[in-house]
Amino acid sequence: MGEPYVTTQRLRFCDTDAIGHVNNAVYSVMCEAGRAELSLRCGLLAPEQGHTVVIARLELDFLREMTWPGEIRIETEVARIGNKSFNLRQRLWQAATLVARAHSVLAVLDQRTRRALPLTDAWRAALAPYATGGE
Repeated sequence: MGEPYVTTQRLRFCDTDAIGHVNNAVYSVMCEAGRAELSLRCGLLAPEQGHTVVIARLELDFLREMTWPGEIRIETEVARIGNKSFNLRQRLWQAATLVARAHSVLAVLDQRTRRALPLTDAWRAALAPYATGGE
């Protein structure tokens, strides 16, 4: 079993809304940051090589509010590796509080044809250290 990829993002004052907590759209942005960093690290997000990663599905459970100022810990793990897509699970933490959980489905897209590419053995091997098993 692998370990989640972990990164952090600092909340900004402009992330807050009229009632003073972090706007719900920012949760999705935090998940995107974790997905993008993992995809870049694994060689899936490489526009200079003619391919990029696209999201096909996102499920996001809002558990607690985020408050500014603060930093968000983003844990991203691989739940499944398919033929042309892979699934990620994510957890967002502010200090010791789990504020959100997400599940997403992503594909590597050929930028020229705009079609999903089969996941290569190299991409599978790069994702494997972050595979924790199960959906």
